[in-house]
Amino acid sequence: MRTTVTWGVALALAGCGGKGSILDELTVSAGPATNDPSYGPSGEPDDSGDEPTSSSTMGSTTADEPTTSGPPGTNPIDVLFVIDNTGTMADEQTLLAKNIAALVNTERDLRIGITSTDAGNPRCPAAQTTPERGAMATGNCITAVAQGDFSFDMEDFSYACSDICEIGPVEIAPTPTSEEPEPEVRPWFERTSGVTNIADDGVSLVQALQCALPLGVAGCGFESPLESMRLALVRAMDASTPEYGFLRAEADLVVVILTDEVDCSYNPAFDEIFTSNKTFWEDPDRPDATSAVCFNAGVKCEGPGPTYPACPAADWGIDGAPTDDPDAAVLWPVSRYTELLAEIQASKTGGARVRMLAIAGVPVGFETGDSPLVFEDDPDPETNDLFGIGPGCVLPNPNDPEYPQIARPPVRMLEVGASLGPLEFHSICQYDFSAAIATIAQP
Repeated sequence: MRTTVTWGVALALAGCGGKGSILDELTVSAGPATNDPSYGPSGEPDDSGDEPTSSSTMGSTTADEPTTSGPPGTNPIDVLFVIDNTGTMADEQTLLAKNIAALVNTERDLRIGITSTDAGNPRCPAAQTTPERGAMATGNCITAVAQGDFSFDMEDFSYACSDICEIGPVEIAPTPTSEEPEPEVRPWFERTSGVTNIADDGVSLVQALQCALPLGVAGCGFESPLESMRLALVRAMDASTPEYGFLRAEADLVVVILTDEVDCSYNPAFDEIFTSNKTFWEDPDRPDATSAVCFNAGVKCEGPGPTYPACPAADWGIDGAPTDDPDAAVLWPVSRYTELLAEIQASKTGGARVRMLAIAGVPVGFETGDSPLVFEDDPDPETNDLFGIGPGCVLPNPNDPEYPQIARPPVRMLEVGASLGPLEFHSICQYDFSAAIATIAQP
């Protein structure tokens, strides 16, 4: 069945980046498959990784950074990677790191921040995970391996680091920002006018990112990419945090989400939905909540199933009834994230824009309109109990046919992406991410 979801969004902006900027209304409805997006990959990138090396001084990043820009596609880019760091993501993190030259080889100035999808959850005790909650880092996966972050369910996934990372820890040189002209060590990677903020002249930006992007597999399995994105962006605007100054008014902001799961950004006031309140559990007889809670508490599928004409995002109260009160929704409403991104867009200058690009659970060809996303129950009842919905895409595993790569439909993320313009969602179910990564630097 060919299905699609159409989004209607009404924005009312009051001032550039001010608190009056709101998303008045977000409506979701099923509609015919138009399959006519105006985006997509642009061919094979140069993956040589060649680029200028670094210096301890960022010559052109000063307090007098420009507030206007040239033609489209020449703005600098602020890229925020939100990376799923759970047990099924080792291969995908390696692919992201392996193909990162497709972004770095752009001639545009770059600022790259990295965080995880782990914003904490009652199902993930503090002793088991260490949620980043939007904090950015320039760490090295070799260090993470030594700390046990590449071990999951008694299995070693350290190859996700060792197969791609060729250097040790990277020293970041102090740099200024528009907000803080005094040079300091920042928790992001940067290249301005061909000069990076990597202190070692012998280390390229590609090499540093190949060691920083694999985050490990020890993160919370109730992924919250939208809330992690929000927390990172809020930190970037908070003068008390290390991330302050990451966002530049004249730079495009591209949020890049890598995940094979649905969004589980929940309101802590209702954390009982993961412990004692079984309203959204697929199987109330289970001893503990599964990821199905994340789908059931944030989506409403239309029709009786097992194939659904549409599964739009929905806000549910703690009693399982629909709610129009954003403070009463058990998962944070999608508007929490569209409002923030709209406010950031309102603060941009020189034609800079805000985008969201995801490598997630949509079929190969979704980005060109050739393959629609189909919503249907998983044919295996036990698996449906775990996730609440069938796959958005499947990638066969030639090394272990019984364990293919499976990703779930990213409904809530899709609706946030749609609020920014044509969707830029690519399938995680493929062996090469270079085409998707290359689109980050496209106008």
